[in-house]
Amino acid sequence: MNAGTVIVGAGSGGGALAARLTEDPAQRVTLVEAGPDFPRMEDVPEAVADAYEMSVEGQDWGLQAFFLEPPELREPQPYPRGRLVGGSSAVNAAIAQRASVEDFDAWLAGGNDEWSWERVLPYFSRLERDLDYGEEPYHGDAGPIPIMRHQRDEWAASGRAFERACLDRGHPPCPDHNEPGATGIGPIPRNQIGTVRASSLVTYLAEARERPNLTILSDTTCTRVLFEGTRAVGVEIECDGRRERLLADRVVLCAGAIHTPHLLMLSGIGPADVLSRFGIEIVVANEAVGQNLQDHPFAPVLTLLREPTQNVGVRAELKFTTAASGGLKDDMMMFPSVLDPATMNMKDVDTKGLKALTLVSLLAKPRSVGWLTLSSADPHVQPELHVNFLSDPSDIERLMESVRLAYELATTSPLREEIAEILFPDADTVAGDEELEAYILSVASTSYHASCTCRMGPAGDPGAVVSQRLAVHGTECLFVADASVFPNVPTGLTNLTAYMTGERLAEWLLNPAASAA
Repeated sequence: MNAGTVIVGAGSGGGALAARLTEDPAQRVTLVEAGPDFPRMEDVPEAVADAYEMSVEGQDWGLQAFFLEPPELREPQPYPRGRLVGGSSAVNAAIAQRASVEDFDAWLAGGNDEWSWERVLPYFSRLERDLDYGEEPYHGDAGPIPIMRHQRDEWAASGRAFERACLDRGHPPCPDHNEPGATGIGPIPRNQIGTVRASSLVTYLAEARERPNLTILSDTTCTRVLFEGTRAVGVEIECDGRRERLLADRVVLCAGAIHTPHLLMLSGIGPADVLSRFGIEIVVANEAVGQNLQDHPFAPVLTLLREPTQNVGVRAELKFTTAASGGLKDDMMMFPSVLDPATMNMKDVDTKGLKALTLVSLLAKPRSVGWLTLSSADPHVQPELHVNFLSDPSDIERLMESVRLAYELATTSPLREEIAEILFPDADTVAGDEELEAYILSVASTSYHASCTCRMGPAGDPGAVVSQRLAVHGTECLFVADASVFPNVPTGLTNLTAYMTGERLAEWLLNPAASAA
């Protein structure tokens, strides 16, 4: 039996796409997800439901990545990705921040005229139900994703002190970080329902799963795309150790920036020498598949709070431009985060029974890029991941500037009164250029924003994998709708932009003549 449209991956892009397509009763959609499904709210594990702590172990792929090059500089590090219906949207920090206007200016300059700010804004508005600014012309008030901001009395005292310190240093107040052109210090927009992380599992798919034209195949791994010539005709799937062929009218990969290029290579689309090395028949040779891996590296100032607090999570944000930005606007974000350090790749930290406050310096516009490649033709073996953080010297320089600011904030009023101890770095490390650079190289980690490994661009662009309408170059009936198609990692976090990408492809598949122009 033909499965209609097969979508591989039930994360942000895949969940949005499946939900929008099945609003049309004439569409038949099969959503394939390698991880488990939790169809009822009472079935959702606490770690998946909790909007205030990230969940990086229970429903994870267990990936390992080299963060620095050459690889021997640091042993492989965990690279968490959500493995369940909801994908990484079900395990993240529940931060709902859009990409910036400048991000889409860059996408547009790369030959993607469908992705100007004016054309993507209606889809950002369509996906959201902004509980604070829904009446504004650049927001939405009726979409599936609820977005809210905590009032100051709901912040930890350290968050309020952080805000005062930033204002004292001349950073402007920013009531809405999703307003076009927003910069400065203010409450962070969050996607949550009460205390529940509002992932695609509990938003887009909660209603869509009741439709008879949607089938969700959970605990089912897609091992490759099936082709007749260069036309995608279905997928091979595996469940309970058995493999079968699932025929389809079209296939959309929404498996994320790691697993989508992995699947393409396993299916015969990728660098010719890599495919030949592993005995994979070449369908389309494309050297760009798996290249251009981008992520937001962060470097922490880790402290312990004097007083206990129940107001955990990430509730405030500072967005600013570093002195070393080289013309990039708002290239740095800083978050006062009351989170378990282990969820941010800081293992075996003794918090001495106190709450940890991490001042997270997140490089919003990195210049370093990495790559991934096959390590085996076996779909169960993870690809070789080289994130290649901080290979561009300006990335280290800008993180050094921000870490020094974070340390200054932590050691001066009003924030120092909230802090019992700074665990790391120490004052000598912060003061010395060589020492601070070495510290950042030793601790820089992923913000879980892998993207750009199948980037969009015109057919003549040697670095492009998909067209701006997200069709895989050189194929028919094969599309991608996830963070892998981004030309550059967004200044804002990736989740809302991935939802928006699913929204856009849904409209194009339902109405090929559609445009937001």
